Amino acid sequence: MNLPRLLPLICCLLLAACQQPPAREPASAAPPGTAIQQLGPYRFAIPVDYFHNQHGPSPDAVGSLVMLLPELGPRPPNALHRPSHSPYMKVQYSFYYVDKVPIDAVLERATSRWHQTGDAYEDNDPREQLALRPAALQLHGLTRHDVDPALFEQHKQRAIAKFGKWQDRTGYGMGDDWYIARDAQGRLRSFIKCDPLQQPDGVVWEGDKYRSAGIGRIAGCEHHFIDRKRSYHIHSSYARVHLAQWQAIEMAFHQLLDATQLD
Repeated sequence: MNLPRLLPLICCLLLAACQQPPAREPASAAPPGTAIQQLGPYRFAIPVDYFHNQHGPSPDAVGSLVMLLPELGPRPPNALHRPSHSPYMKVQYSFYYVDKVPIDAVLERATSRWHQTGDAYEDNDPREQLALRPAALQLHGLTRHDVDPALFEQHKQRAIAKFGKWQDRTGYGMGDDWYIARDAQGRLRSFIKCDPLQQPDGVVWEGDKYRSAGIGRIAGCEHHFIDRKRSYHIHSSYARVHLAQWQAIEMAFHQLLDATQLD
């Protein structure tokens, strides 16, 4: 081997290696102050203060975010451990990627007894089926569907036949209040289940502050809606005093995903 003749070549290769540009960060790296949330085929670089833990997504296949009313923005930094806001301002979101059934089936199943057991008592509970709840009134752009009293009386009789007695476990007889919104095609768009009106709100919202109504328990709502574009089922929860903001609560979620989606 002619080492003296190879030395210039070795030096050139070493010099070229040293002059290589620095490696770029992978495309999946989160911009500063954000964390990557992936559900299904979609990824989002979401500011960390939106996450429930104010750090990043959990390892589960569930997104978990928090926004504060009325602006529906993120919590201040470190608010998880040192909250400076009222707990009644919180809207908590959980969202899931749906690929086992059509996305429109999610709300249909949530409002029906789609899985029949053959048990007359279980399968015909009028509190748990939209088809057995006639429309009662319009409120905040929603339709409230109440339990049919005659069907509820039949349900009580089935309970007595099965168990020997009727036991009201809710304390409010005919259960939660159901609110429904549909899109222009008549498809279910939103399903909101709130504590019954017999239970007071427990808090008064005065636009920029809250005042306790002197009642220990705060009435709440469980709000289900969907993102058809991404096949997401979203569940949000908040104080019932904010039911009128249901559309803003949906819009804020969709806008956050639109603004932070990477691919």
